[in-house]
Amino acid sequence: MGGLTAAQYLLLIIIGRSEHAFSRNVLDDYFKRSALQFFWNPKHKLSSQNFLNYMAKLDEDTIQKIELDISRTLIKRGLRPTRLIFDTTNFYTHIDRGEELPQKGNSKEKRFDKNLIGVGLTTSDHNIPFQSITYPANETDSKLFSDIIDRICKRLRDIEIPAEDVVVVFDRGMNSTENIRKAIEKMHVVGSLPAPMCKEFFQIPVSEFSETWENARGHTIKAHPVAEKWYETNFMGVLRYNDRTMQKQMTVWETNKQKIFDKIAEIQSKLNRQGKGRKLTPKGLINRVVDAVPRQYRGLFDYSVIVVEGKLQLNFKLDEVREMEYTSAMGKTIIFTDLEGLTSRQIVEIYDSRNQIETDIAWLKDKLLIPLKPTYVRRDLKIRAHVFLCVMGLLLYNYMLYSIDDPTLSMKQLAQYLDQMRLGLAYVGEGKNKADFVIEDMNRRTAEIFSKLQLGRFIPA
Repeated sequence: MGGLTAAQYLLLIIIGRSEHAFSRNVLDDYFKRSALQFFWNPKHKLSSQNFLNYMAKLDEDTIQKIELDISRTLIKRGLRPTRLIFDTTNFYTHIDRGEELPQKGNSKEKRFDKNLIGVGLTTSDHNIPFQSITYPANETDSKLFSDIIDRICKRLRDIEIPAEDVVVVFDRGMNSTENIRKAIEKMHVVGSLPAPMCKEFFQIPVSEFSETWENARGHTIKAHPVAEKWYETNFMGVLRYNDRTMQKQMTVWETNKQKIFDKIAEIQSKLNRQGKGRKLTPKGLINRVVDAVPRQYRGLFDYSVIVVEGKLQLNFKLDEVREMEYTSAMGKTIIFTDLEGLTSRQIVEIYDSRNQIETDIAWLKDKLLIPLKPTYVRRDLKIRAHVFLCVMGLLLYNYMLYSIDDPTLSMKQLAQYLDQMRLGLAYVGEGKNKADFVIEDMNRRTAEIFSKLQLGRFIPA
């Protein structure tokens, strides 16, 4: 064998970036430190240029074919998708002059000075990545979602699963009348409503909620069934209340409310100050007040500026009625669906399965485990290939978690246990001229995971 094949190079990168962030320039060093050196025996030093050449073969069509093959393989192993969860994120880059993908947008990491890359991820049952898409970050979620529905339906046809047997779960950022109509024509949906559409229902007191339970995170959940016509379609719905979310939102509000009053007090203390400098005008004072109140809270306050005997006076107060309306909505969400025959709890738990994909996206942004950053390429084709390889690392971990079947085991813990598994050579025999591959001693938990993953079958003879 002269060198690694294209598949082996790409698998090496997937495994390597699933451990930590590294550049292609350290491929050879990583390979010589990994157990892969015992399985593959290239005659030449691994080349970063070879990897880039193979990476260039991962165009969109090839990526979709690979994802399709993986879907078919997973179905054969009993992982038939019945629920698909879609969500998006973006990550900033240091690419100043890229092609179409790097764009300015609404940075999730608040890096509005940087060009961003958008990533859409669809996961199936057991949190297995089903599809991924890389897109310009200035494209809105609602616009993107229409294309995603088409992609999902095509993939389902290709793997011979009726779309009408599948439910797609998404957040409110995807909502539009056209998107909702398009989705329910093809499959079932579970989504949530933006707060302005829910004001009437948010006034329902928690004491009237009919179902109560504790979720997997130990949070108290209450639910109340509702029904309404939204997006020109009649839906069943659930008004969900999360006590922990309400407490967090209330704490944030009380903290920010105090900050607002402190800023206003500082502004008032400097009114009509004598001395040099430009005199403050009523319009300038209003602008300062507006800047002191975050956008999401501006509707909760009343303020006005008047001039009395040549001096500015600021009247600023919190509207208690509007505050009560605002706080009564805390911890509440309306979830809608076209699925029939489900309890309120079942609907809520389907929607809350989105927590899994949000955790996955967090891992893709983790600095140590499956990191999307740093991005060492700048052309669109290779950016898409880079994102795809990171998503494959995510699939690798989630499939192992599925195989281990331990709900208490996190991806980070699994990575730590895998890191504790060491393959070595032990010299045996009288002259110590014979060597066997052995696994170093492991603690009980690591040995249990080693056994569940059946890793012993990969030890070289």
